[in-house]
Amino acid sequence: MANNQKVIDQLRDTSSQALDRIGNRTFTEFKIKDIEFDQGLSLRGTPIRGKAAEKVLSTLRVKKNFSDMVHKMTPEDWGQVSYKLKQAEGETKLYGAIAGEGVDSEIIRVYDANENKKRSDDEISYENYFNWICDSLAESEKEYSLKDFHYNTKKDIFNLTLLENDTELDVFGTGIDMWKTGQRFTFTGLSYNYSPFFERLVCSNGNVARQYGFGTNISKQRYNNKKIEDSIRKSIVERSGDTPIILSQAVEHLKANNISLAEFYAYRKYFEARNESGRYDGILSKYFDEKPFYAAYGVNIEQKSNKWKSTANSGINGYDFFNHLTFLASHPEEVKMDHSDRLQLQINASNLLFKKEMDLEDIATSVNVNYARMKSMY
Repeated sequence: MANNQKVIDQLRDTSSQALDRIGNRTFTEFKIKDIEFDQGLSLRGTPIRGKAAEKVLSTLRVKKNFSDMVHKMTPEDWGQVSYKLKQAEGETKLYGAIAGEGVDSEIIRVYDANENKKRSDDEISYENYFNWICDSLAESEKEYSLKDFHYNTKKDIFNLTLLENDTELDVFGTGIDMWKTGQRFTFTGLSYNYSPFFERLVCSNGNVARQYGFGTNISKQRYNNKKIEDSIRKSIVERSGDTPIILSQAVEHLKANNISLAEFYAYRKYFEARNESGRYDGILSKYFDEKPFYAAYGVNIEQKSNKWKSTANSGINGYDFFNHLTFLASHPEEVKMDHSDRLQLQINASNLLFKKEMDLEDIATSVNVNYARMKSMY
């Protein structure tokens, strides 16, 4: 059995500090009829915002901008419309996660209530998660270090990454491109996700493989203490013989293919969509330069369809581009990014690594075919 006491002590100390900061988070069960629609959505005076508001409006089967209609209708008409909506779905139960304190509190996530579940299965505290992780570390024969621990105060999410120190994978069999594996846990009071974590040692680039993980939330049958504890224990204690094969095959696959312009722009758009106040202008200009494409193709690429872009060769090797993305996601000293954006980019990069078929894969080479025109073609 490995001695993981150092990482256990580190995790208990770090998690204790975080739990002291957040205090007792509130998770409330409510019905649609309890919601107020005046000046946006709220529940007993607590605003419902962002994805939580979108979930409520989706349950009501109305558009995301429905709440904006309050400014276009008389108070009487608005009152009648909102009343009828609440009556139609009034008894529908939901769960809401409340973040913040006092006047700064808001409901940030909403999930369906599953009437077929036992209520006791849903009572999973933050302390449970940390205790299960520490107990599994104490039992494991694998030696771990704490790669990352982050609590997102705005979204009320814990992100925790453990790195296996006693295993290295040689993906090309050359002794040069070595990788380590690990485990990434992401959880709130109402949801849980586990994913394998991979780190390329030559540059400390990390990525997260959601495809091979386990995720659930309070609306699911598998959201219960036993299944989540089993998921944590299995990922930390047991060794997966499939991991080296899966990773080697994925890397070889990327190495053998270039990315298309569509694949390039999908990741450029990731930063464009988050570029509030130009905060990612530097990343876009330095790491996602599109001028070579315009010079090579001589057309307005922006006006081209996604189908055209998916057949256009970027000239960038798939594995090179993957390393490019994970470099951005793994080097906060050199590339300034929001922490949650960094974590999501690690997941998105993994989607490229484990993509079953690249855009430019298995397509015919463009050739000139001398097919004679027959009389029937005129």
